[in-house]
Amino acid sequence: MNRAADPAVLAEVVAKQEIAHAIATLQRGIDRRAAGLMKSAFHGDADVDYGFFVGPAVDFCDLMSGGPAPAPQLVTMHRPSNVWIKVHGERAISESYVFVYAPRSEPGGEVQALIGGRYLDRHERRNDEWRLSHRTYVLDWNTNRPGTGTALSGFQVPYARGLSGAEDPGVRLLDSWGIAESRTPEQSGSMEISEALAAKAELAFARSEIHELIMAQARATDRADEALLRSLWHPDATVDMGAFFTGAADAYCGVVLDAVGSLVRVAHTVANEWVQVAGDRAVAESYVIAIGTTADDGGDMDRLSGGRYLDRFACIDGAWRFEHRAFVQDWVIEQPTTDQRDDPDSIYASLTNRGSRYPDDPIYAFWKN
Repeated sequence: MNRAADPAVLAEVVAKQEIAHAIATLQRGIDRRAAGLMKSAFHGDADVDYGFFVGPAVDFCDLMSGGPAPAPQLVTMHRPSNVWIKVHGERAISESYVFVYAPRSEPGGEVQALIGGRYLDRHERRNDEWRLSHRTYVLDWNTNRPGTGTALSGFQVPYARGLSGAEDPGVRLLDSWGIAESRTPEQSGSMEISEALAAKAELAFARSEIHELIMAQARATDRADEALLRSLWHPDATVDMGAFFTGAADAYCGVVLDAVGSLVRVAHTVANEWVQVAGDRAVAESYVIAIGTTADDGGDMDRLSGGRYLDRFACIDGAWRFEHRAFVQDWVIEQPTTDQRDDPDSIYASLTNRGSRYPDDPIYAFWKN
């Protein structure tokens, strides 16, 4: 059967879109300190585990919003990426990386923190609505630098400045457009699907499967999950990482796992995916921001780098896999580490769910439940 004519396949595509929308809604609510927006992403009986707070999601939303009349706070940004969703009927699980900008004031001055972690979410479809039923937050890394730019009171930019609450210019603009969320009622019986629509649906399916491969590549690397990493390639696949490694993908897996094993921590956040499909072949470009911390006698060093993956895929016997991956590096920042997650007096001490490697990372136990 053509997948575009299979109601179950189409329902899964729709489910993934609605789940991704719920995740984005929750992130917007957190950054705008909007309790109502946050709560709309959860089912009423949902719960969360952030370490510093474990309990009902509704109470978490009130806590994060600052209460009925929240005082103005510094603007944060919680940017999800690497969103991976697996649907099982009326339930689903997901993993998404999150890149957080979180400024704060300390006695010694302003601090700008970048925080990397992951959301491990459960979702349920109730009354034809997908919402979160559980969220676990996992902390992976952080950097903390003296405040510059927007952290300084006199800093001026020629753009609209973000705010934490309802006066945020983005919130006001969206409200002025007056577009309310609406849902299309389910249709019973059969529906005629045009050839053009079926072709677009097939393209969407292929892009979705390729997206999952790109996400799995990042997860397998960061978790040092050898079985997952080796499962992503066709047998004759190749890799071009320049002087780091060029050759067969099978050998690359061993090299990259050894490299990851030498690092204190590592995370690859991937976004801006562009995927072009032509029959059973496809190419993709995706942007990656990676952070890796190396141990050194003089102190740990953080390396923040940005670049692009250029990937080629083939669908053989119904399965999409990597044929080739190349990496182009665009920029690098190196500096002594400022990670404070092991400091008992830091703001990170209460974030007790910590990232690790296979099989100890929280995601593996989470998936078993």
